Amino acid sequence: MRPFRLLLEHPVYWSLNRKHVTRAFALGLFLAFLPLPIHMLLAAILALTLRLNVPAAIMGTLLTNPLTIVPLYVFAYLVGCTLLGLDPQPMHFELSWDWLSTELLPIWKPFLLGCLVMGTLTALAGYILLGGIWHLGLVLKYHERKGTRREPDQRL
Repeated sequence: MRPFRLLLEHPVYWSLNRKHVTRAFALGLFLAFLPLPIHMLLAAILALTLRLNVPAAIMGTLLTNPLTIVPLYVFAYLVGCTLLGLDPQPMHFELSWDWLSTELLPIWKPFLLGCLVMGTLTALAGYILLGGIWHLGLVLKYHERKGTRREPDQRL
């Protein structure tokens, strides 16, 4: 564990720098749409590789959770069908190798395209929104610290 300890103790992975946090959160949002069962692990590895904030990357992946994953993936599939000009196929999900080998074949292209498009759009929206909120917070703190709030003129 020693090599990992030295790696994880680097301050860039934990610092609250706007650039690193917003990029890491956007990375996590993008990864949340990839149909893989290892979102958090992949987010942590990529955040370490790209020298981004690790907790923010992991937090971004929490968009897909047991309550949201089915509606988000169905919507991504419908987006993919729309972009490819295909009619959506009815799906009867069953957790088995037989289902994966027969039912997944006709839907994997629109599903994967929809996941990539939705992941990209969600990551972009999250990056812009979090960056805007962060900037607004900094502006408000600046004005509060400088006392630049307008007071009524006392000379009148």
